[in-house]
Parts: sequence; C-alpha cells; structure tokens
Amino acid sequence: MLLFFLFLLIILLQIVISSFLSPMPASDAGTVRYRSIPVMTLVLIFANAIIFIAFEAVALYPGSSLLEENPFDPQGIALINRYLEVVWRFGYRALFMTEGQSVGAFVTFTSIFLHGDFWHLFYNMLFLWAFGRRVEDACGAWRYLLYYVLAGMIANLASVALNPGRGDLPGIGASGAIAGVMGAYLILFPGAMVTSFWGLGILLRVPVVFVLKVIVGMRAVQAAPLWRWTIRLPAWVLLISFLIQNTLPSVITIQTGQGGGVDTVAHVAGFLSALLVFLFVRKDLLTRYFAGRRI
Repeated sequence: MLLFFLFLLIILLQIVISSFLSPMPASDAGTVRYRSIPVMTLVLIFANAIIFIAFEAVALYPGSSLLEENPFDPQGIALINRYLEVVWRFGYRALFMTEGQSVGAFVTFTSIFLHGDFWHLFYNMLFLWAFGRRVEDACGAWRYLLYYVLAGMIANLASVALNPGRGDLPGIGASGAIAGVMGAYLILFPGAMVTSFWGLGILLRVPVVFVLKVIVGMRAVQAAPLWRWTIRLPAWVLLISFLIQNTLPSVITIQTGQGGGVDTVAHVAGFLSALLVFLFVRKDLLTRYFAGRRI
C-alpha cells in the first residue's frame, strides 16, 4: 500500500513539474450532446496499459534495474533484449514499407499500441482521455475506433515516407492516433473549453481574481474561488499550440533528414488526418455541423 501511494505521489509531482510552464489538458470542460459513456476511449486506454505491462514493462524495468547494478548482468541483458525484440518486431520500421518485409499493415496497427516507457504511455493516455471522449460521442464507439486506427496508421506511413533519413528505427506509440483525435476535436468543437493543469496560469489567476473581487464586485466574480488546482482554457489555444510546436521541427526533419527521438512528423500527419473525421461522424451531428449549429 505504501508503494502504491508513493507511486501516486511521484505521478503527481511529475504532473506539477511538467505542467508548470506548458498547460496539460486533463478533461473536456463542456458537456457532450448525447452524454454517452466513452466505452471505446476507456477500452483503448485499458488496452494500451495492458499491452505495455504484459509485453514491455515486465522486461524493461527489471532489466534496467539489473543493468544499473551490473552493466554486464546476463539476466538484465536478456530482459532488455526481450523488450527490444518486441519493439523491433511490432514497431513500424521503414524496411516494412521500402522493401515490403513483414506484414506492413499489421505492424502499422500494432505499433500504435506500443510505448517506450511508462511516461510515454501516461501522457498519451492523458491526452486521449481529455480529447477522445467527446470525439467518440460525435462518432459513435465503433466509427471512433476505426478513425483512431486510421489516424495512427496514416501517421506511421507519413513518418516513413516524409522522413527517409530516420533509417530503420522502429516507430512506436499512440501519439499519431491521438494527434488525429486532437485534430478532430479542434474541427468539431472549436469553441470548447478544456480543464488543464497549468502551474503558471494557476498562480497568475490568484491576483487577477483578487483584484476583480475588490474592484468589480459582481456576484459571479465574488462567488469565484480565489484558488483552483486547475484552469479552464480554450481548446483551440492548446491544440493550435501543439500543431505549431510539432510543425516547425517536422519541417526541419523533412528538409535535413535528421530528427530527435520524438517523431513530430507522425504527430503532424496524425493531426492533419482529422480532415477525414467527417467520414466517421454521426449522420445527425454531421447535418447539424454543416448547418452551422453546435454539435
């Protein structure tokens, strides 16, 4: 039990540190039209977590721990090799596209359910939770799943096609698929608000609310609490910022053929795949959307 609470404390500290300067979305702040249970979003989060625990974490963390004590520990080396085997076999590699090796469509699918480490998984699932539920409500569970997988596969294919300089390194992670969900959220709900963790914004809010309470004196302002652990932000601010932050390094990566460990090309490609979301939206909501009404 103590280890569990210590684990939660570490997660909270990590969230506080990483979200101090940049807002981190936690949840959609509005209400969905159908108020449906986000079954598929929960299934995707559960599936990603189970796959990571069962096929990656069981080898990655024990192996890393053993190698920290002894870099030549045979058991540690075997465990890390087991982890790498999963990544290289089921991640999406350029070889699968350029030379037709393996079953390309299969690994394009499996790679979006693999993650490099716990934090890679955690942040991806946090963004999926924040933006996925409302998109699922607009599409319906099964159409939402098809769109999610399609966005992830497009992101993988574009990453290889537009960045041949990355070599045969396997691409893994749900980031491209989730970027597609984020892009769909921006298109379908441009005026929505998102509850976010943002340390700097939370601190700056205190003097602003205090001054408004003293000067304005409106009932709504007086009722507003001086301190909140989260802050509501327009979704478009977060999503456009995400697109800009990934577009600039993507252009450099495509031009030079060099990029870092984060596959920003896949992020941008996944985000732009949101243009296809209209093929998956519920018919009644699609009619409302093009009639200029909120969905």
